[in-house]
Amino acid sequence: MNRVFAYSRYDLVNNIVTLYLLRKLRYWASMEIIKSMNEHDCIILDLGAGDGSMTKYLLKFSIKPKSIVLLDPAINGLLSINELRQEFIDRVVGVSEALPLRQSSICTIYTAFAFRQFNNKALALIEAHRVLRRNGSFVILEFWRPDGAMAHAVLLYYLTLPLPLLISIVAPRSIRDYLIMRDTIRGIGPITWLKDLINRFIGNVEFFKRYLGIFVIIRARKN
Repeated sequence: MNRVFAYSRYDLVNNIVTLYLLRKLRYWASMEIIKSMNEHDCIILDLGAGDGSMTKYLLKFSIKPKSIVLLDPAINGLLSINELRQEFIDRVVGVSEALPLRQSSICTIYTAFAFRQFNNKALALIEAHRVLRRNGSFVILEFWRPDGAMAHAVLLYYLTLPLPLLISIVAPRSIRDYLIMRDTIRGIGPITWLKDLINRFIGNVEFFKRYLGIFVIIRARKN
């Protein structure tokens, strides 16, 4: 994914992928993140931060945590975050399955359109649970496999033909990177499976909502 962040149309392509719901989805996810930030000395983690798009949007609400850690394995994405120069922003190259963070050091973890690509999702959640403080929150915004077989088939068709065609028009150099979305959707369980996984490894799911059957926002609190 390093190459994706080298191109200026990254956000435009993501808007197409989300059927032009990107701004609304980020807003709804931001509301859940803000709800979870109940401490002034809060350290929050953007897990799979990419180019920091979710954090950039979140900062529009004038939040002032002690620190925001942006973590991603793709260094190009982190280096592209030129406008995030606040003193409380920290960039870290790392993977979700082995977080380079102290136990119980984070009050809120959020991840937007990244969890689907994690190699070991259960291990990533175990690590998230480890670094979360007591009663800390985990918020996820994702594009995910729907529960119904027919909806799943329609989604795979969209990812196989219409989406690559649209991307080839607006960002042809990025098309190979986005083709892996079809494989990630095939390799995961449905949305209810994701909810159960988070409930098992993080804790009580306090907020759960689907949008168009393929987008989901979940907020869970550490047991």
